[in-house]
Amino acid sequence: MSERVHHAAALLRLHLPGSRSLKDRRAHLQRVRRGLVDELGCSVAEVGGGDTWQVAVLGVAVAAGDAAGVDRVLERLVPLAERDPGVVARVDAVHHDTLDAA
Repeated sequence: MSERVHHAAALLRLHLPGSRSLKDRRAHLQRVRRGLVDELGCSVAEVGGGDTWQVAVLGVAVAAGDAAGVDRVLERLVPLAERDPGVVARVDAVHHDTLDAA
């Protein structure tokens, strides 16, 4: 049996139209990040949008034993982010890959 990990990296763009301060922005990002990590098991890093209160770009990494598992998680990114009523989300880019054991 070969050992294989399927993984993907996605750019999740968040628009925070009601955010009026850095404190508002942080609160939205904290809720979204917590859901991605706790509920979906993703790794998350803020990779852009830090110069404005109303935009954030998150790099999201996903790994699973099969491609379908990765796809299931990717499909849930936007709905999970938009559970916060102050967030409008979209996935800007996704890169899928597979790593096989030598």
